[in-house]
Amino acid sequence: MFSNPETVARLNKAIENGDKIVVYGDYDADGICASAILALYLSSRGLDVYTHIPDRIGEGYGLNVDSVERIIETVMPDLILTCDCGISAVEEVELAKDLGVEVIVTDHHEVGETLPDCVVVNPHQSDCKYPFKELCGAGVALKIVQALGGVDAASEYFDLAAIATVADLVKLTDENRLIVQLGLLKMQNSRNFGISALVRELKLKNITSSDIAFKIAPRINAAGRMGSAYRAFELFTSDDVAVVADRLKQIVDANSDRKTLCDEIYEEAITILKSENLIDNRAIIISSDKWEKGITGILAARLVNDFKRPSFILVKTNDEYKGTCRSIESVNIYELLAKNSDILKEFGGHNQAAGFTISPQYIREFKSRILNDLNKVDVSAFIPRITYDMELKESDVTKEFAASLELLEPTGNNGNPKPLFMTRTSEISATPLKSNSEHTLLKTSGGLQFFAYNSYRLNTYYNGSAERELVYELADTDYSPRLYLRGCAINRLSVNDSIAKAGYLRTLNYPMIENPEFETYSQSELDDLVDNPFGILLIAGCKDTYDKFAAGHNKNVIVHEIFAETTVNVYTRVMVSPEFGKAFMLENYNKVIFLDYPPSNGVIGFINRHTDAKVYIPKSDNRSDIFSCVSADRAVFGTYYNAIKSNANIKAPNVYAYFKALRARVKALELPQFIVCLSVFTQLGLMKFRPNEGVTVGSGVSNLENSAIYATVKAWQK
Repeated sequence: MFSNPETVARLNKAIENGDKIVVYGDYDADGICASAILALYLSSRGLDVYTHIPDRIGEGYGLNVDSVERIIETVMPDLILTCDCGISAVEEVELAKDLGVEVIVTDHHEVGETLPDCVVVNPHQSDCKYPFKELCGAGVALKIVQALGGVDAASEYFDLAAIATVADLVKLTDENRLIVQLGLLKMQNSRNFGISALVRELKLKNITSSDIAFKIAPRINAAGRMGSAYRAFELFTSDDVAVVADRLKQIVDANSDRKTLCDEIYEEAITILKSENLIDNRAIIISSDKWEKGITGILAARLVNDFKRPSFILVKTNDEYKGTCRSIESVNIYELLAKNSDILKEFGGHNQAAGFTISPQYIREFKSRILNDLNKVDVSAFIPRITYDMELKESDVTKEFAASLELLEPTGNNGNPKPLFMTRTSEISATPLKSNSEHTLLKTSGGLQFFAYNSYRLNTYYNGSAERELVYELADTDYSPRLYLRGCAINRLSVNDSIAKAGYLRTLNYPMIENPEFETYSQSELDDLVDNPFGILLIAGCKDTYDKFAAGHNKNVIVHEIFAETTVNVYTRVMVSPEFGKAFMLENYNKVIFLDYPPSNGVIGFINRHTDAKVYIPKSDNRSDIFSCVSADRAVFGTYYNAIKSNANIKAPNVYAYFKALRARVKALELPQFIVCLSVFTQLGLMKFRPNEGVTVGSGVSNLENSAIYATVKAWQK
């Protein structure tokens, strides 16, 4: 039983006296659910309860002086009861007391050196004897209800506590696991109008912790990120069907807006990062005067995931900056902030997620200190690792085994994660899902099927007969196990030489320039050039060159890729025929090393224009090998022209998919020749491929000799 005699005594006294109470919460899912639990329970005991959910932009996190003064002036409460906040509100609590109002702080965040001078309920206090320390804010609120009214009273709010526990990413072990387990059962037939409406809206059946994490929690958080979080509080506390329906619609709409805005600011962040030193800096620290404070936490988390380093997002608010930070597993972000607290106006949070306020004049010093501190962390902490719980053979993946995993539920991202399995395979095919081509279906030779979401651009990477380790989650369905890919480790790519050379020859589309900047190297110098696990891009243009490199040069090479990046981070990588698209972080490399001689100097010029990286090309010119798969014969070009013109209406997302569809109609075609021919026709203005539209065919006539690309191909014919 949760025991805090002072809190229980004061709240029982409030119930006896009919006191007016202000429940002061937070604007995230945990704070909203905690506020709803306390407000609903205390109201059911006859108290006059006023709930305040602060505005994320106007008020910020936790108690603040202006809000406390305004609440006391307008509501005139006998008691302010915080939930999911207040542990660092020393000044605000003192103000409330001076104005004659008692305060009880209930919180679960890290405890600083100085506590507010009031009754404090926080399992992280050094003198707290409660055995489980990992409750979220709503978990603490639930235990207060249990202390006041027993388990039966608390059971009315298991569903709210479960949502908060999963949403706040606290450890899903011990009591938290039981709270979620009981809460999930209650959610199936919840008596809370708002939860029932949300479950119906999302069409949820057999609700799991994953449903909370990926469907319910983002929508609750969106209310506070994209406007007033009080809407979510009303959703969970109103017994008016019309109010519940209206608030639910507002929250669903807010979540859609949040997704759009998140994508926009992520792209802006990537643009900013192109001018940052991602090779030496072990943290991302960026700021903007226009970003919405409400979604900086999502941005920080996404950058941590993509770049595997702590991320700090600063947004200007009046004459100061509000910072949101997220961290990697091996770096305690709260301790990092505490170490630099002398230049912070305030800070608080957990080891993996925190917030702070800083004056503009200290930002440069803050960045310098943080980067200096993180440079002391071993570089291995910033290198990707795919971990798993158990290796399975393909024959081990059965429906019975998948069903048995249900006994482990509920699982979460922290403390009791969903188990990950690894299966080795060497034969795999990747095809776009018919229902949504952005997603990929992977099939092994043994019959296993993996779903890889948002992976269309990696299909060439997945395909082939190379030894690989597939890491995945396993779920049971009515018919068969379902495998969700979470990682794919390949020590050596299975390279199709025709595809590789075709991709390399596409670089002929870069216009030729005079005096490109590059240095040459001999094979004996290559290992010394690859001297850092960050910031080096190695480019192979054919299977033979890649295979030779992969067999003997892997010391600092972190990833192997073909065409597209599997990660936007600037890990040192070897890529086969990379496509330098808009999202490619070319600016962050300091070395670009061609393993094969470039087909023309145009691609070197492109790299010179987009980065200060030193470009290295081999002293040995092997372009005759690259061009050996194509012909400059005019009759061949005529054949390809007629084939494309006759099938110009084929709609495909890229030229490779177009060629695959074209070849299904015209068998005697080869990919490298097609790429060269289409490039020449495009340069001459005769044709143009448009993604998802097909080929536009011009009406003019032109001589092949007028094409610089054709001239280059012709020059290398033996």
